[in-house]
Amino acid sequence: MRPRLWWVLAFFTLVLIVFGATDIVNGVQADPGITLALSGMTPDEVRAEDPVGYRLYDFATRSNGVLLALLGVVLTTIIAIPYRSGQRWAWAVTWVFPVWAAVVPILYLSFGIAPGQPPAPPMVSGPIIAVITALVLIADARRFGPWRTSPASVTA
Repeated sequence: MRPRLWWVLAFFTLVLIVFGATDIVNGVQADPGITLALSGMTPDEVRAEDPVGYRLYDFATRSNGVLLALLGVVLTTIIAIPYRSGQRWAWAVTWVFPVWAAVVPILYLSFGIAPGQPPAPPMVSGPIIAVITALVLIADARRFGPWRTSPASVTA
């Protein structure tokens, strides 16, 4: 099973691409739970109250969708080629994924949730993805061999 653990990582990076594309295409409407959690209003209520603010928020959502999709493409490429072939640097770089997934909910917590609102969906999915991907990376670490020591660190 261990040689195929990279498929778990690839699956989640492909999900990032899909979520990013959905944000690009649908903007704020892609995940109304985020708007509700942060403001206590639906996206349509935000648009009715402040059309200019809504437009800016929609643009930011679509821009973040581009970044999310690109992050997914880069991580998928790293996982599919150098990670899969056992290159140690790819394993180290892939740790960006669980760290990012853990930091996203922290950002929501630091910003604050509107009173009486459920957590935004990324506050739930982020920790789950962070734990799963970290466990895969830990379980797969042995496949990448030991860290090499530099010649200067070897004593004669």
